[in-house]
Amino acid sequence: MILVKYIFAWFGMMILAILNGIARDALYLPLMSASAAYQISTVILLLLFSVYFRVLTVRWPLASANQARAVGGIWLLMTLAFETGLGRYATGLSWQEIMQNYNISDGNLWVLVPVWVFIGPYLFFRIQARTQASRRAP
Repeated sequence: MILVKYIFAWFGMMILAILNGIARDALYLPLMSASAAYQISTVILLLLFSVYFRVLTVRWPLASANQARAVGGIWLLMTLAFETGLGRYATGLSWQEIMQNYNISDGNLWVLVPVWVFIGPYLFFRIQARTQASRRAP
């Protein structure tokens, strides 16, 4: 049941990502290069996701490390399917253009987002487990 909640929680991440993109385009893209604006936007999104992961793990604690890994894996697959589907079929980008977003050697930090989506649930599970353990310890 908890996995279903986390699958639906993924849509909250997409809302955060869309709002972050709107803020980027409206607020700081006009003030700097596209590359710098996208780098800043990626870092902001990672921070937003971190807060969101923390809220989720407090509200719906994961039962085990394996469950946390499963959430990360499901979220990663959903994220990559959304990104490639939107990029390829909704905006008409070529596969080369989509893959360019993952080229960190060109300064594209976007690859950090799917990595964080994958490992974040596990890391926040570990943080939550340590927090609970320290509260129980005399």
